[in-house]
Parts: sequence; C-alpha cells; structure tokens
Amino acid sequence: MRVLLTKQEWSHNDSVWVTGFVRESNHYLSGQFLLNYFSGIDTTEDFERKLLSTNGQFSVVIKKSGEIWAATDRLRNYPLFYTIVNEEFILSDDCYVLADVHTKRGFKKQAVDSFIGGGFTLNNLTLIDGIFQVEAGELIITSEKIIRKYYHKPSRNSISRIDFDLAASKLLEVFNEVFEGHIGALKDNFIAVPLSGGYDSRLVASMCALNHPQNVLCFTYGRENNREVALARDAASRLGLKWINIVYDSNLINGYMEDGYFNKYYQYASGLSSMFYMQDYFAVRYLKENNLIPENTVFIPGFSGDSLAGSFFTSAFRKHTEKDQLAFQIMNEKFGLINLDRRAKENIYKLICEKLDIEINECWKNYEEWEIKEIHAKLIVNSAKAFTFFGYKYVTPLFDNHLIDFFTSLPFDFKLNKRLYDYVLTQMIFKQLNVNLKKEINPKPFQRNLQRFKENIKHCLPALLIDNMIDLKSPILYDEITRTMIDEIGQKNLIKPRQANYYNSYLTQWYLFKTKEKYQIP
Repeated sequence: MRVLLTKQEWSHNDSVWVTGFVRESNHYLSGQFLLNYFSGIDTTEDFERKLLSTNGQFSVVIKKSGEIWAATDRLRNYPLFYTIVNEEFILSDDCYVLADVHTKRGFKKQAVDSFIGGGFTLNNLTLIDGIFQVEAGELIITSEKIIRKYYHKPSRNSISRIDFDLAASKLLEVFNEVFEGHIGALKDNFIAVPLSGGYDSRLVASMCALNHPQNVLCFTYGRENNREVALARDAASRLGLKWINIVYDSNLINGYMEDGYFNKYYQYASGLSSMFYMQDYFAVRYLKENNLIPENTVFIPGFSGDSLAGSFFTSAFRKHTEKDQLAFQIMNEKFGLINLDRRAKENIYKLICEKLDIEINECWKNYEEWEIKEIHAKLIVNSAKAFTFFGYKYVTPLFDNHLIDFFTSLPFDFKLNKRLYDYVLTQMIFKQLNVNLKKEINPKPFQRNLQRFKENIKHCLPALLIDNMIDLKSPILYDEITRTMIDEIGQKNLIKPRQANYYNSYLTQWYLFKTKEKYQIP
C-alpha cells in the first residue's frame, strides 16, 4: 500500500496525514493542531464517530495495523483518489499521479456519459477506468478489500417539529454563530467576497460588515453594465464595504490559453471528475496581477445557501415518489448539456439509483442528499479551485455543518420556495442593515415556477426555434471564452449542445478531448 500526497499542503507524522482545517468556535485547527486532533484514533468505529462530529474543510488519511483509512469532509473540499495496480492499493490527492502509474488507460464509459451530460462523474467514478474518488462524507477502509461507508447521510436526519417563527429565530441564531465563528477565526486575514446581485453573497457581505468590516473587499465581475453590477455596488455601499467591478471583455480574456496559468489550471480544477469553471478564474487572476489583494486573502463565496434552503424543491416533492421515478427526474433535470442517446441515459440512470437510499420514504430528502453529495461537492465547491490555484484560501460558511444539519432537518413547507431562508434574510438581516434593494433579481415563487415550466416545454420545441429565442451573449463572457476552445480543437470534435447557450458543454467536451490526447486513449 502506498500513500502519495503531493498536491495539497499536508501535515503528517508516521501514520496520519491531514490537510485543511476544523472549526472549533471561533478558531481553526490546522497544521500540527489538526494532526493532533486526528491522532490517537484506535478503531474504525472511533474514526467514523470522530468524522461525524468534525466541522470543517479537511481530508485525513490514517495508516493503522496494515490498513489505510481515508476520508474527506462532507463536501469533498480536498479530493482524494485511489486505485489498485498490480494488486497494490495506491491513494493520492492527485488523480494524474495515479493515471501515470497505469500502463493501460481507458475512459470509463459511464463516467464519460455523466461528465458530458452534467459536468461531473457520478458516485465514486472518475473518467479513467480503475481510478476512483473518495466521495463527500465518505470514509474508505482498505485491508484485504476496500470497504466504503458514508459517515454523513443527511437524509437520515429526523424532521424537526418546529413552528415557523421559532425556526426563523433559530436560523438567525445559527447564522450568527457560524459567521462569528468563521470570521473570528479569520480576524488576521484579508477577506474577499465575490458579490453578485443575489441573496447568498449579500448575506456573506452583510456578516462581514457586522464582524470584520476593516479588511474586506467585495468584487463583482461580468460584462459591462450587466444587471448584477448595480445591485452589488448598492449593497456594498450601504454596508460600508470597499467594492470594485471587474469588467469581462475581450481585452481581459484574449490569449488566456497562453497566459501562463490556464494550462495548469484546467487540469488542477477538473481532476478527472469535475468540470473546470472559468467565471472566477479571470477575476482572481485580475486581483492577483493588479496587487489588489494581499497574500493572506481568504475568499468567502456564497456557496450555496439558496440550494441548501430548498431552491430546487418543487411542490411535486410532497407526494411519495418511487426511487426509479426520482432517478429519472434527476437525470432529466441535471444531465441535459447535450442530447444523450438511450444507452447513455441508462448508464446515468443506474448510477443515480445506486446513490438513492431505498429506506427513505420522502423523495425530497433523497434528492437533497444526492444534491449535496453530487452537485454541491463536485460542481459548486469544486469551483473554488479558482481561488486555491492562485495561492489563496477559501472558506464556505454557508456549508458549515451547523447550517447543513439545520436545513436538512427542516419540514418540507419551510424549504419550498426557500420560504424560511428568504424570510430570515429579508426581514431579519437585510432589513436591519438596509440592504433590501429595488429591482431584486432573486425570483419570486411564481417566477421560479414559470421558469421551470419554460424549461420543460423547451424540450418539446424545435432546436432552431429555441436557439432563436435565447440570448447568446453570456453575462460572464462564456460565449467568447468557449469560442477559443472550439477553434482550438475544431467543431468536428464536438457534439452540439442541447441549447446554443449551454456553454458548459464545450468546457466538458474540450477537457475530454485534451485528456484523451494526453493519455493517448483511443
């Protein structure tokens, strides 16, 4: 058995490796303190209990009695990968290290299907056959065989019997504890907040204004005069926080493939399992190259309060749905970047079914857990690689264990249309800080339902008609960014997206092409 940890900064002794941090009140345990925290664990049962009670962004590897125990946090902030070569188990934080030790490399077809359909590989698969990932909230134990266990299963949380007003007061209390803890731990750091026109990032900015107003920079990015700019500027001004706008235009993105960063970034961020994102890439590069933030900057993005709060919930979730029906719904909603053939859909459907818990009756709790372990971990949190690639750190208070536990225990009605979340933000936080703004872009329930209806009927219309109805100009310049990728590998090597402005489809297919080229996969 081998442990090859080279990508992250690891603290270790002879038998334990740790990276990241654990939050205890308003302090972070990292480095030697984190190593001490995970030392002295004698059994896998103790390890599982320790993981379940640990609140932070971390990965940990333990060698014990001829076994390797490895785990990631609830959101897989620091991915781990493993494989078996010549009957030897090898674990690494760098999937490309494992790919290099394989003499016969090939794509895993089911993983490719989910990657080009949704932007990530499902379950514990990676794009390369025989290389696997440790999933969010999972621990693996290797001895004579590999044992996999989810130590965190939010679908098993009991539903709280609480009235709305008490739930609102409790949520405000949890918000205050979480943000005071995280921001208190960052009292000596500079904080950068990607501020959009939405509620999540405004909540982060509001809490920074209350707890750490001196060393904060809010920044907004995108096309000039996009609708987010005015709202973000107004919110930052009212909160008394410094704010800048980073205009995305041809001058900013021209030649990005030769900028000295990109060709390392896309591999670093994708890790043979997740689509790399470009929206934060140019903004962080701009901040770094123009010396607008110091080296000790910590980014606090608004990942992803609205999703935990129920933004994807629909009234249809009220009724019991069989596992196969739910899997079919997830496949249709989450894997539509291209028009998949029947075989690809069957592959994706089977993988989704594997993850759903047949012992959970409420389909919305099953969907919620799937969303956390797949979408949140592999897309949303993974997009923060843009911060760490350029040498900075990030924290995600809205994914703090205390908030995850709170939201995953709420009654359905409090989460439908983000009822509780939006109430607490608008009436108990934003109102007091005078940051309820005019012309909000946060959609009302009827607007959200109308958008879902539009998305559903789109698929019944001719593709040409749909393409003529949509605005091809991406607010974050993805139309121009992906055009460079299309030109590089040629349109003939790409499958047409399901909709002309599904630009993520080009990111996934370009990455597949480059990976195939790198490893000479037929």
